[in-house]
Amino acid sequence: MKLVTGTLLAVAVASSAALAQSTPPAAPSAAVEAKFKAADKNSNGTLEGAEVDAFKANLAKIDANKDGKISRDEFAAASKAGTIN
Repeated sequence: MKLVTGTLLAVAVASSAALAQSTPPAAPSAAVEAKFKAADKNSNGTLEGAEVDAFKANLAKIDANKDGKISRDEFAAASKAGTIN
């Protein structure tokens, strides 16, 4: 029984260390960042209102949290997925 408990404990410790080493998402490329800044006319860090109009055709794919706005992260993810060119 001690062997089983020790083995389970070792596996749990090893797996938690592996999960803790995940890397953060990559920063958007300079081109994606420049395109986002150009679209963000009021420089508030979110595309909303008339700023979203250029992306309305794909808004359902871009707006991951369905708040009607496009965040910098959503914009970068959509660019990476090819939804925004």
